[in-house]
Amino acid sequence: MGTVGLMTMIVRKMLCVISDGPLNYACCVKYTHNPLPFGVIKGFMEQKSTEVCRIDAIIFLTKNNKKVCASTKDQWVRAALARLRSKIEKLTEQGTQRLSTAGLKLTIHTTTKSP
Repeated sequence: MGTVGLMTMIVRKMLCVISDGPLNYACCVKYTHNPLPFGVIKGFMEQKSTEVCRIDAIIFLTKNNKKVCASTKDQWVRAALARLRSKIEKLTEQGTQRLSTAGLKLTIHTTTKSP
């Protein structure tokens, strides 16, 4: 499972704990094509048409706790996801270094799917 998949799974689990259950799942039904400034994005979720909703989408979570639906076909979305993945990798590396200096070893296995 890739980093994006892992983060998506973690965010979904957190949302299930917070919400009343899957019946309250709000699906994206259309996309915004207006790019979000990267600084306002605090996370994202992946919506798959093979699950509950009808369209594939990336749902960006903003610092104002708004959800913005976007398509991975848009260049700005792919760029934002690449920056978020890079940020996650850096945080993972920093966490691994801290654990290594504490005498602990952390192994993270990731795989990536090519588009």
